[in-house]
Amino acid sequence: MNDFDDEPDGYAGKALVTIGDHPTLALDVQLAGNFEPISGRYVWHGRVRGLTDALGPDVTVDPGTELEIETPEGVGTARVTAVDLWGSHMVEGESKRPFTAMEDTEGLL
Repeated sequence: MNDFDDEPDGYAGKALVTIGDHPTLALDVQLAGNFEPISGRYVWHGRVRGLTDALGPDVTVDPGTELEIETPEGVGTARVTAVDLWGSHMVEGESKRPFTAMEDTEGLL
């Protein structure tokens, strides 16, 4: 289901990423999610690789920028939270996750 050894839910691979009116890009993403018992909700987050190179030097993607991520398993909206040391954009889910979650046997997801 996913490429994460320590995460129960996730997706790693190519995804279609769209920011505003810019063309949709096929980029590598790593996404993971989990149920947060304190907040009582499912949260997802991840990394988008190569976004700056794909958009070109004239486009800046700052924290707070909203983007759409489409995987073969679904579509979700995320917000950029930071850019890591390697230039990947860290994202936090704003909508339903764009990947399949493990089976919900307790009615939490």
